[in-house]
Order: sequence, then C-alpha cells, then structure tokens
Amino acid sequence: MKKERVFVDTNIILDWLGKRAPFFQYAEQLFLKAEHKEIEILISTMSYISTEYILRKQLGRDRAKQALMGIRAISSVCSSGKKEIDLALISDIRDFEDAFQYFTALTHSANAIITRNPKDFKSTSIPIMSAEEYIKFVQKN
Repeated sequence: MKKERVFVDTNIILDWLGKRAPFFQYAEQLFLKAEHKEIEILISTMSYISTEYILRKQLGRDRAKQALMGIRAISSVCSSGKKEIDLALISDIRDFEDAFQYFTALTHSANAIITRNPKDFKSTSIPIMSAEEYIKFVQKN
C-alpha cells in the first residue's frame, strides 16, 4: 500500500514548532505520523524560508535552524519554480501564496493539503483540510 502524501502549509509547521494553542495538538499528531512513517509530509521550499524567518525572530537563528533540521529529517522538500508561479498568477485562488502552495502540492502529487485556512483554497482538485480534520479523518478510516 502506497503511503499517503500530505502537503503541509506553513501555518501548520508554525503551530507545531510554536506550540500554538489550540492548534498544536493536531499539528503534533500529524508530524508524529510522519516520524512513524505512516504518512509522507511534503513541505515547499517557500515554507522553509517563511518558517525560518518567523522562528528566527522568536527563537533566535540557531534554535530556528535546529527546528528546521528536525522537520527536514521527517519530511520531503518540494521544489518549485516557474511553472508553479505561472499557474498561481493565473489562478482563481485569490491569495498568491496560497495559489503557489496549491500548485506546488499538485506538482508533487499530494493527496491532500493540510492548512489552518482551508477556506482560502477554493475550487481545488485535491482535499483541503485542517490538521484536526485530517487526524480525525485518518482515525475514522
């Protein structure tokens, strides 16, 4: 059986690393599933950059890099470029960053996008859900 590939948005990474209540619990469960090799987590290069920028301000450079090294050990990096930018520019998704993330997820054959802002992704061809929704879905099935 092929492992499910879930694309994780920046806000979910920050929920986990920042232990942001009330979202931390489900973000942590998601990353634990990746650590136990139950799922494959996909993260865009943009999310690594954005996460480092935010964490560096909160934790300092060294701790931010350490946190990213931990995430890198249990996830796959999704490279992107011209194709995803071009698709995001002509997309019906209003927010450019969300559109870019969506097309990066599509390019890398994600089965779902996990984000705290599912409403920002309209008219998509793959499921968009919160970490809580995903964890509850997986527990049911």
